[in-house]
Amino acid sequence: MTSVSKKVTKGVGWVTLSTAGSQGLRLLVKLVLARVLLPEHYGLIGMAYVFNSLVSLISEFGMGAALIQKKEEELTNSHFNTVFWINSVVSVVGYLLIAFALSPLAVWFYGEALLAEIIPVIAISIVIDSLYLVHRSKLTREMNFMPQAIIELSAMAVAGTIAVYMAFNGYGVWSLAFNGIINSVFSLVGYYGYVKWKPQLEISFSAFKELFNFGGFILIENIFYFITNNIDYILIGKLIGSTALGAYTLAFILTDTLRKRTTQTFSKVLFPAFASFQDDKKKIKRYYLGIVSIVSCLLIPIMMILIFFSEPIVFIGFGLEWSATIVPLQLLSVAVIIDSVLGTVSPVLKGMGRADLLVKVGVFTTFAVAIPGISIGAYYFGINGAAAAVLLYRLISNSIYQYYVRLLLDISFTQILQAFLKPLIVSVVFIYLSKLISDIFSLDMLLKTGLGISIFLVFYMMYIMYFEKELVVRFISILKKNKKNND
Repeated sequence: MTSVSKKVTKGVGWVTLSTAGSQGLRLLVKLVLARVLLPEHYGLIGMAYVFNSLVSLISEFGMGAALIQKKEEELTNSHFNTVFWINSVVSVVGYLLIAFALSPLAVWFYGEALLAEIIPVIAISIVIDSLYLVHRSKLTREMNFMPQAIIELSAMAVAGTIAVYMAFNGYGVWSLAFNGIINSVFSLVGYYGYVKWKPQLEISFSAFKELFNFGGFILIENIFYFITNNIDYILIGKLIGSTALGAYTLAFILTDTLRKRTTQTFSKVLFPAFASFQDDKKKIKRYYLGIVSIVSCLLIPIMMILIFFSEPIVFIGFGLEWSATIVPLQLLSVAVIIDSVLGTVSPVLKGMGRADLLVKVGVFTTFAVAIPGISIGAYYFGINGAAAAVLLYRLISNSIYQYYVRLLLDISFTQILQAFLKPLIVSVVFIYLSKLISDIFSLDMLLKTGLGISIFLVFYMMYIMYFEKELVVRFISILKKNKKNND
């Protein structure tokens, strides 16, 4: 039987491919669409997705995570059947709720009549996604990420191509709206084609209760995570309008989306891994510190590029009409750097069966920090104030999460500091030097920006090759040691 460590190694590789590929495709599509569409189009979609995403979270009930976390010997086909049928029914009910109740509410709240048409269309994805939740969860339980990578990349490539075609042919905001539906349809086909599991007409309330004991905490955590991560969208759209929300959305796409995709690369693999040895705290600690170091080395240099080259990136990549994106882009990039310290705390706590901590911390930081901070920031200072409030929230919430992780895994603050401080200092020094060198030459904005970023990347890659070999070697040695222990 393949060891957990071997599966983690392969899983990280395939999920990295999937994440890097999907992120690259996503950014390419957004870049092309932003050159054709206007900020207000992105703002309208942002308004619509707020309502749809909330219903999507509730309809899942945290069942996908519960299926992955549950021990193999306790899991039966009744659990899979129950999750499939309950999620399917709830997603249909959720769609009807969106179409007949939430879309009129959104029109009233934002004052945008077009939302009455956009929201029901986007919500179709909720029903489609529920139909392959079990199939995806089964692959994740088995840590079989190769087919997931192929399915997700293929679906995104097709959906992105069609969205770009629609944008160039005058479909405007609908090119963004149908992008998600097309992606869901092709994902459904892919998962059903690969996973040869068919649901039986069976609903076991005892099985549902078992899963909901864990999934309920995940559901509550996800709801508060949703509120925290969308309160800025809600308030900016309400207080300032769709154009400002569109500019903020672009900054969020370029920063926080990248953070999520990078951490999901490891979280998707490590959650089932941590769940399989959830009683071995020393092993989890070794994995956790290694991943924090790797995530920091990946995210910090990218965010430094966005901070120091934000103006030319926005003007060259998206156009002058997106100038309001520059300051939020810089602030949210700093927030992502702070997040890189947090690393993969969510799968750690979930894998150890402490999803309750995620809920408790989420409740406190959402109501005590996020909502009042973003409300005040957006009302008085617009999207710049909202972005600054998000930065403050990330700093406070991450400090609290780090306290619990260090307490549970017996990790010192010095160990956390060592994991991210070096790439942070190196990135700051190299990006400053790169900008100084590029400014020497009398070039246009495009060439000067390309030169500065290229110099920085060369410097940073040399640093990784000559000074961070130990990080790679240490992580590989952790996997090898765990392989021996598991064999």
